[in-house]
Amino acid sequence: MPNFKKLAKNYENNALEALKVLASKPSVYDEASIKEGAPYGDGVKAALDFVAKLGKDYGFAVDTCQGRATELSFGEGEGPLIGIYAHADVVPASGKWDNPPFAPKVYGEGKDAKIVARGVSDDKGPLIAAFFALKLLKDNGLINGYRVRLVAGGDEERGSSCLEYYFHKLHKPDSDYGFTPDADFPLIYAEKGITRADAILKEDLSPIIAMDGGTVSNAVCDRLIVTLPFNKGLEKALKEQGINASITPIGEIMMVTFNGKTAHGSTPQIGDNAALKAFAFLGKHYQIPALSRFAEKASDPFGKSFGGYSHSKELGDSTFNYGVVRYESAKKTLTVSIDFRYGEDAKPEEALSAFSKETGCQVEVRSTSPMLLFDKKSPLVSTLMKSYRRMTLRLFDKPMAIGGGTYAKEAKNCVAYGSAFPGHPGDIHSPNEYLYLSDLYAQIAIYADAIYSLGKLKK
Repeated sequence: MPNFKKLAKNYENNALEALKVLASKPSVYDEASIKEGAPYGDGVKAALDFVAKLGKDYGFAVDTCQGRATELSFGEGEGPLIGIYAHADVVPASGKWDNPPFAPKVYGEGKDAKIVARGVSDDKGPLIAAFFALKLLKDNGLINGYRVRLVAGGDEERGSSCLEYYFHKLHKPDSDYGFTPDADFPLIYAEKGITRADAILKEDLSPIIAMDGGTVSNAVCDRLIVTLPFNKGLEKALKEQGINASITPIGEIMMVTFNGKTAHGSTPQIGDNAALKAFAFLGKHYQIPALSRFAEKASDPFGKSFGGYSHSKELGDSTFNYGVVRYESAKKTLTVSIDFRYGEDAKPEEALSAFSKETGCQVEVRSTSPMLLFDKKSPLVSTLMKSYRRMTLRLFDKPMAIGGGTYAKEAKNCVAYGSAFPGHPGDIHSPNEYLYLSDLYAQIAIYADAIYSLGKLKK
């Protein structure tokens, strides 16, 4: 077996420099700049184009997939096709950052050195690590008798339309074995089902004029801006109740900004939902029963407060995240996005029906992603676990089940494999997202070992 730890050291500097460039691309979905060849906007296109340039510069075959993804491939032979699926798009950089979110900066030295920028952990760092793992294998003649492809998608954060297009419109073949470096080490063998929906409440919420909060459905709403008629006593009431909010008077109206703390949609319990705090306060202060009811029934992130809770042996508790909030008084319509995640024993339709009944909202389902459950003794899982243990010497770490949804649901014969190490979550979807440089470099060796080992399996 080649010494991948030693070989990977030759690629550390180039990997860091490539990550700095990729992380500087503001690859957030931008409807305003969508055009032919850029279906997700200019920022995502710039990131995918950079991945394509890396591939061309280092001798990989490149397919830009009509702007939906960038595919880099190499190898030939009768052996298996190995697929690695990462993504170049990122969620918006909301919240307070210590440094501009698309100006990557390295802090610290040695084992404490880390790079901070939006996307370095989710998923640009792992994408770069996987790329240099492939380059390592290619440079050392270790891609023999099998084929590899690295696919960088452009729309994972909004539901993975990129891979839907890749497989079902471009008719790309399924990999025989694959992984996505977009979760946690050592490996994810099970993922919760995900239903995304809108809760729609058609009701006059006077005196509220408008509400606007959140950025994406799969992140906790960390800020809600509420437009109201000017009210001198409101600031006193906010302070008395210890509500984290600020008021900006503008003539006869005022903008009230309620602040919370964002978190990934799969773990709403570790965030602080600004919208739910606002609903509870405004519902009581202005005597708006519909808002008070919503705040009460949505208060438990696991669904217990409205009767939608479920628990499964493999995947644990259900979760409900309320990420994007919009209200316009002219339309008398409040819309709140729901990101609902659940295990194998859940009854999703019944849970959403209970939510609708208890809150008085109409629930419109936008998308459903099925649960994923792999056999822990399968050749794919066992091979990847051996590579992880061989490269890290963490012999007792076990495969995990998670609430997050990854490309493993879009690509057949694929599991999530890394990239976050135990104790280093990376603060994805949060301000000051980070990646330890030692983790980035370790990922190169692990992924090289894993790809090489998968290439030796039978189809």
